[in-house]
Amino acid sequence: MDIPNRIVAMVHDRVGEALKSFLSGGPSPFFINPSDTLLAQLEDPNVAVPRVSAGFIGDIAVSSVSGLVSRLRALSDSSPGDTGGGTTHGGPGELLSQVRTALRAQLPFLPSLGDANAPGGAIEDLIGLLETEARDIRKAAQAFQDRVNTILQGLTRPGQPDDDASVKRVKQMLGNDIGTLMPLAAIANAIRGLPNAADVPHSIEKGLLTYFFSSDGYRTVDGDGVLAPVQLSQVESIAAGFVTVQAGPTIKVDPAPLKQIKGLFTTATAEQYLRDTIRIIVESAYDALRSFRDTDTQPGRFGAIVAKLKARKKTQADQQAVVTKFITWFRGFSSMAESGAMRAVEIGTQGVSEFQTNPLIAAAAGAFAGTVARKLAQESFLNVLSTELKSVGG
Repeated sequence: MDIPNRIVAMVHDRVGEALKSFLSGGPSPFFINPSDTLLAQLEDPNVAVPRVSAGFIGDIAVSSVSGLVSRLRALSDSSPGDTGGGTTHGGPGELLSQVRTALRAQLPFLPSLGDANAPGGAIEDLIGLLETEARDIRKAAQAFQDRVNTILQGLTRPGQPDDDASVKRVKQMLGNDIGTLMPLAAIANAIRGLPNAADVPHSIEKGLLTYFFSSDGYRTVDGDGVLAPVQLSQVESIAAGFVTVQAGPTIKVDPAPLKQIKGLFTTATAEQYLRDTIRIIVESAYDALRSFRDTDTQPGRFGAIVAKLKARKKTQADQQAVVTKFITWFRGFSSMAESGAMRAVEIGTQGVSEFQTNPLIAAAAGAFAGTVARKLAQESFLNVLSTELKSVGG
């Protein structure tokens, strides 16, 4: 049994369930309750940080699933008929259900509804499919790809070849890595049938291409940069313009400060690429689905609020001040949510040896949960401000 990928799949399914519920009209797992209106706080120059209560509706548990996983691992490694030294158990199915229930309880999203012992979701089914067909690698790979393709069909409009071509190009860029296919499949499963769903693959494709090929990297809706390690090599040439020493009649570049500057940045690693790719998948998909960004025909929700905030100020200095504070708080709520979700995943899987020896597995789970939480917090912030602006005629 592929225990670590099973756990990562369970995380994707649980986060996907919460995302689907919210996108279908349910309450957001992340809440913001200001003591005074956020609008008034943003416009008050004496308020530096928001006066709010904010966080997840679901609690972040501090217990670990490592004990359950240890039992599951022992059972999976035992030979047929082996009772594990006299230890009684209900079989792998029962233990998997216990791990699934424990993870659902520990993630900071809405409590799971329905039967806690219900079978796993679409992403766990993908991993189970690989295990079922494990004796025939080629058959397993084909079955896995067929199931992924079926899920991704939810991102296309019937009779639109451009949609299908975009999905195929995204898959080509991601390759056959389960770590990046799981978040893509989880997003596709969560938004199936929703308006704008067909815009998602185009947005993901553009985001990934920008990340890998643009010197500026991928820019989030609030201007934060996600820069591929290969583009960080430009730091030296950029810094060379101002880090110089006088050497006689000529000016030479001092290499020592340049090496220190480059040393501040993370070198290329598989984990960094994986985290960045997952973030771009979720960020670009959510932005397209919820109309966060400006388009050629109309402003996005983020830009619309920026415009309304500026319209309420007379001087350029005041406009700049309120927009700067808005973006700072927007990023603050995002980071708060991301931190909570990633921490929950880390705590929920602590002690599981596979996560300690293979950071890529933990990265896939933590990055997906964290970025979804980030987007939900951004939506909550925009929703509160939109309501408040409407109430004052903005």
